[in-house]
Amino acid sequence: MNTLWIEQFVHILAVIVWIGGLFFVTMVLAPTLKKEITQNSTRIALMHVLLRRFFFWMLLAAFLLLLTGYSMVFVFYGGFAALTIPEWIMVVLGTIMVMIVLHTYFAPLKRLRRAVRDEDWEAGSKALGQVRMLASTNLVLSFIVILVGIWGVFGTPW
Repeated sequence: MNTLWIEQFVHILAVIVWIGGLFFVTMVLAPTLKKEITQNSTRIALMHVLLRRFFFWMLLAAFLLLLTGYSMVFVFYGGFAALTIPEWIMVVLGTIMVMIVLHTYFAPLKRLRRAVRDEDWEAGSKALGQVRMLASTNLVLSFIVILVGIWGVFGTPW
């Protein structure tokens, strides 16, 4: 079996986990919980538990995306000099997206953990808002990366 094929498969699988997770959390889960669970303490504590598990998968996907993405750049495509413009854009935006996830994990999510531990629901709500904003930013960037990937494979629509 071709090693490039395996790397592409793992890369696309990690993309599906990443974008599917982001879409579900930002477009379905968070708004539903905000509407259905009006008590801040219950909603924020529940989101904290859910986000801990969610971020396990996000960090795993981020690791796999960086590993397979940069491996394909250097091993199969011959380094950055050989990349097309769409591939460059995907590398740059993908790296920025991973940095956003790492920032989210180590800053607002850490503040959310502390707020839940201290039962400071105002701080928890603020931290949760920051997580939601960063996840929404990553979701928008995901759509841009998908469009750029289509551009790279099939050409521009114009």
